[in-house]
Amino acid sequence: YDMAHRSLPPGTVDAKGPIVHLPIGFHHSWIVQILPMLDESTAYQQLDHSQSIYSLANFPVRSYGLRVLQCPSSFTFSGFGSSYAGVHDSREVPIDVDNNGVLFLNSHVRYDDISDGSSHTLLLGEKYIDPTELGWSSGTRATLRNMGSTINLNRPNFTGAQGLPPGFSEDIVSASGDYGGGMFASELPDNAASEDLSIEPDGLESVRQKESKTMGSNHYHMLDTDPKTWLQISDLPIIIPGRPNPGSDVGGFGSEHTGGSQFALADGAVKFLSQNMDATVWQQLGNRADGTLIRDERW
Repeated sequence: YDMAHRSLPPGTVDAKGPIVHLPIGFHHSWIVQILPMLDESTAYQQLDHSQSIYSLANFPVRSYGLRVLQCPSSFTFSGFGSSYAGVHDSREVPIDVDNNGVLFLNSHVRYDDISDGSSHTLLLGEKYIDPTELGWSSGTRATLRNMGSTINLNRPNFTGAQGLPPGFSEDIVSASGDYGGGMFASELPDNAASEDLSIEPDGLESVRQKESKTMGSNHYHMLDTDPKTWLQISDLPIIIPGRPNPGSDVGGFGSEHTGGSQFALADGAVKFLSQNMDATVWQQLGNRADGTLIRDERW
């Protein structure tokens, strides 16, 4: 992306800030911007880049799961979310145009702007996925986080994959409907019931294999309601202890790994950072230009 545009992608795109973590803005995420570089040019081309990411026109792509965004160790991955978030700031502040990270509202950070050095500035990190997140295409706390809290501070108490993001609905297709067993029944000869349909030559699927793949398959669609009704501020998680989320609190990083999380630096290196690392150094790594010399042995 940097070679094509001479800057890193915007963390999120919107007409104004700060970003509120509700489906009421334009909110095209940094992940949307790099889809062609993830070998997802078709998804990128099918987006309507003139409309909100939450528009009906953009739902087919928004409901498209990207495996590259899944941490293999994550038990909270939903298929529509992202295990990874960009660094928008070193502090717990709203996502806005004046953040000191590398991916934030309408940002176009060049490598020359990372005066602390790309090898000493964090770009991306792992995070938990919670049920209020709006998916990988949303430039909200779903894809952006900060260093305002320590790594793995708020480990979720759930143990299963999360469901659908706000605004999604799901239909379970049964085998007795238009899909599944009924779909293949008309293709069978009259004596099929007496044959062993579970065995087919190598490389071919049996009828039962086809049925098992189709039965219980899911169809997703967007709720036929105003996006403003999908999620309320009162639904958002508490980020700052003792204070309800006003809608713009973001939160930090975390993972299912014991003792810390994986992070990508702006130079492309990947490093596991301990949840017990020095808090000052942790925040300095999230600031692209604070002028602080960070010794390698401190992190």
